[in-house]
Amino acid sequence: MLEDSKIRAFLEVEKERNFTKAARNLGITQPAVSSQIAALEDALGLELFQRGREVRLTPSGEIFLGYARKIQQAYDLTNNAFGSVFGK
Repeated sequence: MLEDSKIRAFLEVEKERNFTKAARNLGITQPAVSSQIAALEDALGLELFQRGREVRLTPSGEIFLGYARKIQQAYDLTNNAFGSVFGK
């Protein structure tokens, strides 16, 4: 199956507004989610989340959200079309 764990982590943190809940939903540890987000922010050169009592998207994160959804949709469409090829 094709996927990008950084995009998945980003979308899950955005949905849950919480790194721990996102990690639980993804079946990985909270430090792993934090690492994925840090790597994504480093690659983009942007801060995507404001961290505090509540996790919120930064203005850059709001813009990136639309792109992340499109990227994930492309992975989903590809996996649906070629699932048997990818061992799904």
